[in-house]
Amino acid sequence: MNRVSNLLAWGAVAVVATLSALNWPTLMAPAPLDLVVAQVQAPLGVVMLGLAAVLVALFFVAYLRNQIGSLLETRKLLKEVQRAHDLADQAEASRIENLHRLISTEFRLLNDRLGAIVAVAEPVSGPANEDPEGEGRPLSLTELVTRGEPSRESHPHFVREPSRSSQ
Repeated sequence: MNRVSNLLAWGAVAVVATLSALNWPTLMAPAPLDLVVAQVQAPLGVVMLGLAAVLVALFFVAYLRNQIGSLLETRKLLKEVQRAHDLADQAEASRIENLHRLISTEFRLLNDRLGAIVAVAEPVSGPANEDPEGEGRPLSLTELVTRGEPSRESHPHFVREPSRSSQ
C-alpha cells in the first residue's frame, strides 16, 4: 500500500512538471491578481505552481513527521519487548536452576535412603547385595534394579501389617 501511494505521488509530480514545462510561456503570461488589499500584475500560472509546491512541501513534512513518530514508537515497543524477553529468560533460568537444585537434593536424599537400606540389608547374604568390586560402597538404584533386589517380603526387617479382614 505504501509503495503504491509513493508511486502515485511521484507520478503526479512528474505529470505536473511535464505540463508546466510544455506550457511555460502560458504560465508566465502576466495577469491581474486581486489580493483583497491591492491588485498586482503577476504571472498567475507561476503563482499557482508556487502554491502547489508549498502544499506538497507541507504534506511531505507531515509525512516525515508521521514516519519518524512511527519509528520512535516502534523502537520504544521493541525495547519494551526486549526487556520483557530478558525478564522471561531470567525467570526461566531461575526456575531451571531451582529445579536442578530440587532434583539434586531429591537424588541425594534418595541415594542416602538407598545407602541406609543397603547398609541394613548387608547382613543378609545374597548375590543382589554383594558389591562385585568389593569396595563396600552402597549400590546405586540402577545397580539394584538390574541385579534384581530381593523382594520386601524376604527382607528380615520387613514387618507385614495385619490384614483388616482378620480383625
